[in-house]
Amino acid sequence: MRSEFSTEGGAVPTARRQADWRQGWILVFSGFLPVMAIIALAPTLPTLLAHFSDVPNAKLMVPLLITAPSACIALFAPAAGAIADRFGRRRLLLWAMALYGLGGLMPFLIDNFWAVVAGRVVIGIGEAGVLTVVNTLLADYYEEKDRHRWLMIQGVVGSMLGTITIACSGFLAAQGWQYPFLVYAVAIPIFLASLAYLFEPEPRKKPVTSTGAPVAATPFPYLIGLLVCGVTVVLSTIYYVQVINFSLLLKELGVVDPKSIGLSMAIPSIGVPLGAIVFKFTTRFGAGAQIFLVFVCYAIGLGGIGMAPDYKVALAFAFVQQLANGIIVPALIAWAQSKFSFEHRGRGMGWWASSFFVAQFLSPAVVNAMRGWTGNLQGAFVAFGIIAAVCALIACLLRLRPRVPPASNAAA
Repeated sequence: MRSEFSTEGGAVPTARRQADWRQGWILVFSGFLPVMAIIALAPTLPTLLAHFSDVPNAKLMVPLLITAPSACIALFAPAAGAIADRFGRRRLLLWAMALYGLGGLMPFLIDNFWAVVAGRVVIGIGEAGVLTVVNTLLADYYEEKDRHRWLMIQGVVGSMLGTITIACSGFLAAQGWQYPFLVYAVAIPIFLASLAYLFEPEPRKKPVTSTGAPVAATPFPYLIGLLVCGVTVVLSTIYYVQVINFSLLLKELGVVDPKSIGLSMAIPSIGVPLGAIVFKFTTRFGAGAQIFLVFVCYAIGLGGIGMAPDYKVALAFAFVQQLANGIIVPALIAWAQSKFSFEHRGRGMGWWASSFFVAQFLSPAVVNAMRGWTGNLQGAFVAFGIIAAVCALIACLLRLRPRVPPASNAAA
């Protein structure tokens, strides 16, 4: 904080500390930590299965190591948000990063399946705090325009870091099953930078009454929270349809070699950073327009994948779907940030994070149910494309509905 100066016995109020590029980049890299916790082990699944083959139900238990952190985010993010609002953002973020690093590196030091499980739970609890506080601090530190710019940067940088992480993880897996866990050591320099440069934010405007007294705390807006959660669950459930199931669909279209599947999945992912850029350039139209655009892209992308005669056509439509994925994550975060005041923003972003990751578990079950109804996976993609088209129509009608002007005083 800047120091106070006194003139003739009068104290000048302490200036509010302003965030700059240092805090922005720390939050960008911090926001990638929860994503890295999931994708870092994805290429190592065969290695982990081979090492823990003697574990009962290994084919079921070992893959759960990858998704366990997501379950922890869904469970603990609301509590993390409440703690952030009650006790402060910075302290919680530092503790969460410490848990992240401890849980991430624990399996490298202990060769025991249940120790790995414990480490994944610890890293998941840390993720819940990191994801919630990072999204909260972005709104606390920056005005809306700057906030949107940092969300765009986060989307672009995150997709590039994801590619690098997967490549490094695959290389480390070749050295031994424990070595991929070393990637979580990246939390250490991020923790040190956070310790040095992040600060506890203050409300931009402290509300007061007409007499100058502070306004009493308002209750948490539960109806708004439920609206944010509902929209997030619907969109993120559709978001995960292609992310989780595209490799299986490629096999149905004749791509059987694992290397070819990996390359084929990497090509459409170029749409994600481009989508983040589209998000920035469409913010002036509002969140409603962005959500409408995303539903249109999902309708075209998922419907096109479902009707594709071969994998090349499917890749073209998958690019459209990935473009929507690049738009929707920062758009949902920005929309959720705008719905909660400073005093409730931590809990609100915790609710949002929980809703987004709940959908990761809902999506596979919903896709399997749709697959059984339509007869095959491509049919399920077509069905979700139709659902997205219906949602796009609803979003369009909501935007075009006549707005009731505020009541004005009638002329005498």
